Amino acid sequence: MKHILFVFLLSLSFTLTAQVKDLGKLFAKGKYEKIIEKGIVLLENDTDNPEINSLIGRAYVALGKYEKAIPFLQMGVVPVDDKPFVRAWSMAELGKAYYHTGQQEKGIANLKKAIEMGVNRNCTRFSNNCLIRFQENAYFQNWEVHETKNLRFHFQDISDVDNIEEYISQHEKAYNKINAFFKVKLAKKIDFFVWKDREEAYRVLGRQLGFANLKRKIINAWYKQTKGHEICHILCDLALQPKKKSLLINEGIAVYFDQTTRNKMDQARKALPEGEFYLLELWESPTHYERDLSYPMGGAFIDFLMNKEGSAKLKELLKNQTIENAKAIYPDFKDLVKTFEAMLER
Repeated sequence: MKHILFVFLLSLSFTLTAQVKDLGKLFAKGKYEKIIEKGIVLLENDTDNPEINSLIGRAYVALGKYEKAIPFLQMGVVPVDDKPFVRAWSMAELGKAYYHTGQQEKGIANLKKAIEMGVNRNCTRFSNNCLIRFQENAYFQNWEVHETKNLRFHFQDISDVDNIEEYISQHEKAYNKINAFFKVKLAKKIDFFVWKDREEAYRVLGRQLGFANLKRKIINAWYKQTKGHEICHILCDLALQPKKKSLLINEGIAVYFDQTTRNKMDQARKALPEGEFYLLELWESPTHYERDLSYPMGGAFIDFLMNKEGSAKLKELLKNQTIENAKAIYPDFKDLVKTFEAMLER
């Protein structure tokens, strides 16, 4: 009888091992939903299995469902003598999940622990890349940090900012004004990196300031940049999740909410090119005109649409920024475009 029971348990163990391997193969193929579906079933008979929990948690991270990932990854960090890579990967992915849910300190600590373990080259590379992408690597460690309710500022050199309290307060006010339109609840604060040296920023980041990393909720900006432009990009993306973007509309809404007092139509008139100008041509093919024309023209057009047709229709346009969608939203779209172009000539 004991022999039969031993054989049964051994068979069950081999079966479970094979099923876990199958989950690993699904992960390699990017079949994350399938991993979660099959993994949950397997946990019914082996609730505390670190490897199964880890794979489910990692699948949730890959899908961007960070809050759901955390409890599974926490089960995955339990030490397993013959499989230290399970603990290392769980820590690394847990670090990413914590970071994206506003628990930056926990996130960074777990990523560093995964690096210190050094048991898997790919895991170490993943953790290091996360620190770099989150701008939490050694280069930024001495930057001065200040936090508000919704923003976490990182200053390269605070000495050039005349009034740091006022600077921070104005940006928080800008956030609140913009979010009165979008009405977003952030999972984590926006990390706002304020650069003094634009050339150094280009050397480190590989692109010109300023810009927003929408996925990671990170802004990199020159210290004299307008307060609301990049904040608007993040809030718009979170609130409306545009499925199609155009330079004219996407940058236009950011210019509209940049928190400057400049008249948007006057700015567009100053930028109006010589000769014939057609808004729809700029909309469809921005490279037909000067590189940055979409910014002032988009800001003025968004301002025009907001005043003429209101915020509800504008939000629908922001979700799908094509001319075809604009025609569906605004029944008199052609007349609106003609009116706007006529106003530019005044």
